[in-house]
Amino acid sequence: MKKSLITVGLAALLLLSACGGGALGGIGGSCANTDLPFPRPEPDYNAKRLRDLSPFADALAGLTAERRTELDALLADATVLDMQAAMDDGQLTSEELVTWYIDRIQRYDIDTLNAVMELNPQALEIARQLDAERATGNVRGAMHGIPVLLKDNIATGDGMHTTAGAYALKDWQPDRDAFMVQQLRDAGAVILGKANLSEWANWMDPCMPDGFSTLGGQTRNPYGPFTTYGSSSGSAVAAAASLAAVTVGTETQGSIILPAQINSVVGLKTSMGLVSRDHVVPLLEWQDVPGPIGRTVTDVAVLLTAMAGVDANDPVTQDAAALSGVDFTQYLAPEARQGLRVGIVVRTDDDIEHFLQDLGIANEKGDALRQQMRAESDKQRQIGQQFSDLGFEVVEVSSSALPGRLDVVPALAYGFKDAINRFLADLGDQVEVGSLEEVIALNKEDMANRAPYGQGYLEQSQNSPLSEQEYLALKEKNQSAAREALSSIFADYGVDVLISDVGQAYAPAGFPAITIPTGYDETGQPTGIIMVADYLGEPKLIAVGHALEQATQARKAPEMESTQ
Repeated sequence: MKKSLITVGLAALLLLSACGGGALGGIGGSCANTDLPFPRPEPDYNAKRLRDLSPFADALAGLTAERRTELDALLADATVLDMQAAMDDGQLTSEELVTWYIDRIQRYDIDTLNAVMELNPQALEIARQLDAERATGNVRGAMHGIPVLLKDNIATGDGMHTTAGAYALKDWQPDRDAFMVQQLRDAGAVILGKANLSEWANWMDPCMPDGFSTLGGQTRNPYGPFTTYGSSSGSAVAAAASLAAVTVGTETQGSIILPAQINSVVGLKTSMGLVSRDHVVPLLEWQDVPGPIGRTVTDVAVLLTAMAGVDANDPVTQDAAALSGVDFTQYLAPEARQGLRVGIVVRTDDDIEHFLQDLGIANEKGDALRQQMRAESDKQRQIGQQFSDLGFEVVEVSSSALPGRLDVVPALAYGFKDAINRFLADLGDQVEVGSLEEVIALNKEDMANRAPYGQGYLEQSQNSPLSEQEYLALKEKNQSAAREALSSIFADYGVDVLISDVGQAYAPAGFPAITIPTGYDETGQPTGIIMVADYLGEPKLIAVGHALEQATQARKAPEMESTQ
């Protein structure tokens, strides 16, 4: 397969990353683990949660080798809509589908990929009930009987735990579902279990590797010795390795987009308010959003249709009411992409000269950097040609129009303390800690087992020097700068979708983004493209992303036997 020209550079990935692996500064010291190759070994500690397969023993024993082979062939490249058709035709039941995924989790995930934190012991019974509904002609929709894994910071009231990967929440069994989870259940989804994540949504310690949590262990990339990024590491890996039909992640800044990109799946960071944040363990509330992850744009569109909705518990969902109840699969049709304009970011010669002047760079060093930036712009134009070949009008956007760096770390530090203190206080005696200060103190009682890599980010939050007024002013500054810059690009250049790694801007702006697999580099590491749209621009991202996906057919499944 010819590798795509569309890639995302390492520097851009680090900039986008939601604090993972020390990508954001603010804490001194060195990390001994950063020089270790991937996959990173787990530390020697005793708090990792055991995965319990006992509720599924009979079902697994009843899955014959012959039937497994048949299901492997039937489901290898199947979308959610294909699975739905197979169940309608009698080739498959939801109970079989759940069993097939649990079998894969047993074979490929436990103490290997570590993408799944906990399995729902009721999953098979729920699947049987949904099969019975189907037998009477009652099919709720495209998610009926489809197994879903949820990132383990999303609350479920079914007896499973919700922990954010943290020791302090190890015993929390929520008394109700998050609104978004209830939406999925109402649509007929089977909540298969919980996915591992980078602990506290990647706000634990700068030395903690992406994909690690104290309760979940170290998540690994199914494509080889590469990072998983974070914090929706388990959700992305589980989707890539077909451990569930689709998965749900959350993003504060890069936490859906980057894990999806590096694990060769489609991830959609939603517009603020499109999907409720109710009963989701927070990091930075005014940037936190849940979003769908799947192997295809079709799967993401189906899942998003079930997730979106207006929730009285999350007033910001009223802002996105225009897309509530929308069937996002309609934007997969070729006519949905007609007339859409795609923007690519390039550095003009004037941009380059201004950049060099600002840095005070001249002579040979300036010449080398000038040539490098011109070459990067040429690559962007080659990317633009791919979209032009697909029938899109392509517009060059000057790099000078992009927003500058935002003051992210201080906002995260104060914002997490503020949000988690309120969240824990609301839980009352459901959990043994009532504040961030108590979380830190609990970990300090046994750091080797409760915080093996430290808790530097937690302590940074606890000791944030900002006042509430300073924090609110910083929030307003970041939001306004991001929204104004991106909105100006969409308006001034007349583009519908922007091809750019503006991760530090789309998140505080509350705008949507999507990543589409585009191939693999010479080492086998997945590559992908990131696209951003204006507020509530999900239909445009789905339309453009689906066109690219169908034209390139770039994604391939990982070689699972090599993960053993």
